[in-house]
Parts: sequence; C-alpha cells; structure tokens
Amino acid sequence: MNRILFLCTGNYYRSRFAEEYFNHQADRLALTWEADSRALARNLAATRNQGPISTFAVTELQRRLIPIRGGARHPIGARRADFEAAHRIIAVSRREHEPMLREHFPEVLERIQYFEIGDLDVETPATAIARLTQAIDLEIAALRTRHGV
Repeated sequence: MNRILFLCTGNYYRSRFAEEYFNHQADRLALTWEADSRALARNLAATRNQGPISTFAVTELQRRLIPIRGGARHPIGARRADFEAAHRIIAVSRREHEPMLREHFPEVLERIQYFEIGDLDVETPATAIARLTQAIDLEIAALRTRHGV
C-alpha cells in the first residue's frame, strides 16, 4: 500500500478532512493508496481544538455521506517516522506550513508538495473544503495517471 501524508497546523480540520476524503475516494476507485494526516504545530494543546476532529470537517463529510473512520482519534503531531513512511507528502498551505517544516523538519523540504488552502482566519469552511476537495481530486487523477489505474 502506498501512503500519502497530509499536513496542517493542528491536524484537526483541513488535514483530517483531506485524510478522510482521500481514503473514501481511494476505496471507491480501488487505488492502492492510503492517506494519513499529522500536525506541524509543536504544542497541540495551544491550538485549543475542541474534541478529536473539527465540526466543519465532520459536517462536510456527513453531507457527502462519507463515513468517518478516524473520527475518534485526536490530533497527532508529525514525527520523522511519518515522513519516512510516506510516499507522497502534502502540506495544505505553503504560506502557513513551509516555515514550520523548515524549522522542524528541514530534511524533508524537497519532498513536500503544497496546496494553498487557508485556515479559518483566511477562508470560510465552505470555500476551504470546496478547494481542498478539488485539489485532492486532482491529486487522485494524477496518481491514477502515473500509476496506470
């Protein structure tokens, strides 16, 4: 199984939606890819997340009738082993996450791909999730083309 790793600040909203949405689509399309997600923030308690996954992500996944497999798991901080296990790595915002990666994981910078999906202070959840879904759909199409699926 190939692994794709989605990164965001708190592993609560954007990267968790990306993980669940990607895995649903991969299953539906019988892809040999599986997603996971992690946080780049060093202090997850400082993010003040309420519960294991954002209500914005849950609401949108439910609206799309996508079962939430990892809904009960709380956010997880990125570790070197996560990068080593991943075949593809995508941070959901270059502006927001490249400085964190540069500071904490400079050895993986050349492996990171970026979307530019803003957090709640930049984009509404409806806009961010629509753009994130589109970016993931394009990523899946590229994976299918590259791997002859």
